[in-house]
Amino acid sequence: MATTNVPPQSGAHGSNSSKFANAGAAAGGFVGAMGGSFVPPVNVTINRTKTTTQTTAGAAGRSHFILGEPEFNSAEDVRNYCNHVRALMIQAAIELAMASKILEARLAQAQTLPGDNPIQAKLRAKKVAWKLKRAGDGATATAKNAVAAYGAFTREYADLMRPRPQRTATTSPFKF
Repeated sequence: MATTNVPPQSGAHGSNSSKFANAGAAAGGFVGAMGGSFVPPVNVTINRTKTTTQTTAGAAGRSHFILGEPEFNSAEDVRNYCNHVRALMIQAAIELAMASKILEARLAQAQTLPGDNPIQAKLRAKKVAWKLKRAGDGATATAKNAVAAYGAFTREYADLMRPRPQRTATTSPFKF
């Protein structure tokens, strides 16, 4: 039987993370030695993420917006906000379209009501799932309108966004 000797690590994070890594390495070596056949090695990866929130005025200053507090101080702020809306709504549209198809399939496989034929059950499932599909269509329309909003902004305020040429001073400097 194969054994793995790993030196102990010191520190607060080294002992916990190496414990799992050592367990994965030992399991891979043990399983490989047991059968004598091809067994892929087992690797255990642990990702720790720490989420911090920044607030400006404590708990009362937290934003209740999904995309963050809208700040439209520059053209770049408008573009970034519209892009974030578009990205969020595209993801929502994809998820809703998938959910509607899954719901339709699940409901079509459900037991039929007494006296129903299978075609009526599938039509009823399609009618219920259609509502989720419509929600996905609405999310797609929202993404399109977010892009259109930025397009309208650039069209309507293009003259303000262009850098204006600065005139050079034509006066002669003051001489004593």
